[in-house]
Amino acid sequence: MSTRDPARPRPPEADVSSLLYLGSTPARALVVLFVAANAIFTVATLDVLINPWQSFAAMLIVSLAGLLLARAHPDPFPRRDTNAVLAVVIVSSVLVATNLTDAESLGRATWHLGSNTWLLFFLALRRRAAMAWLGMAAMAAITIAWAHVSGRGVVAGVMMLNTHVGILLVGTLFATALRRTGRRIASLERRSIAAAAEQAESAAAEEIRRTRSGELARLAVPLLEQIAAGGPFEPSDRARFRLAEAALRDGVRGRSLMLPEVVQAAAGARSRGVAVTILDDRGSLPTDGDSAERLSGAVVAALEAASAGTVTIRLVPAGRSTALTIVASEGEHVRRTTLAPDGHEIARVV
Repeated sequence: MSTRDPARPRPPEADVSSLLYLGSTPARALVVLFVAANAIFTVATLDVLINPWQSFAAMLIVSLAGLLLARAHPDPFPRRDTNAVLAVVIVSSVLVATNLTDAESLGRATWHLGSNTWLLFFLALRRRAAMAWLGMAAMAAITIAWAHVSGRGVVAGVMMLNTHVGILLVGTLFATALRRTGRRIASLERRSIAAAAEQAESAAAEEIRRTRSGELARLAVPLLEQIAAGGPFEPSDRARFRLAEAALRDGVRGRSLMLPEVVQAAAGARSRGVAVTILDDRGSLPTDGDSAERLSGAVVAALEAASAGTVTIRLVPAGRSTALTIVASEGEHVRRTTLAPDGHEIARVV
């Protein structure tokens, strides 16, 4: 039976930051090229600008937005940063559109359309596709309005945008495919982790079986050989048989408590004539080392304190407020101790 914990945390779904290695040296190099291209296009088209400072301001904020989008961050991209990128798209579009002359050929003076489209492209990749299309709509409205006012015509404005709309459409579809890939990667990772955990659990269980088989052989085989050889048996031999039988019974009924110190304390108590019963209805000790140490320490203390009578130790099923009960009786004197899962004493009734 698998003991895999269903509450084991699942690895996060892969996002653009991890799949595209944002923050890596190649990614930073691409950002540098993006900034350099914006600067080159701005400087190269000064002859068709009315107020060069407007295009320089647009170039600056667009470049800063590119740096912001390249920052490694779990997706979806933060809403505050998304709003900042949309503001940059709108403001830069206004700054450049109102700064163009009536020259017939503008060349690369409308560089902001391509740069803003790439900003929106990465915004779509980072699970903000709806906001990216909102930014494209705003940029399109500004561009078409400028084309109309400047006398170039609405059709000319639309033609300036068709390529950029196509790029954003590709980006949106690519983002969808990328997220599906991320989910597949996460699913494969979860399966790999689960398989490794199950393999480790199986190996651990096999090691426990080998260990217990060795312990059984060391404890029982010499006694069985002695019994097979025939009697007579001295009282001390019979006492050793009883202790071995009790130890084997503990290993079956109280497996989680079969720590070396507990085994030794139980053997010592039985040698003094104490009837010891160890029961494990929980299946395991708490995973916290300090809690497990406190529980085992309480068991050892109770066994060492008993000089006669009976001691019953029980690990309570998981999910309860009580983890361990110890009932020690000697004549009419009965003492019941209850411990919490953290190993601290809850109550003691004498």
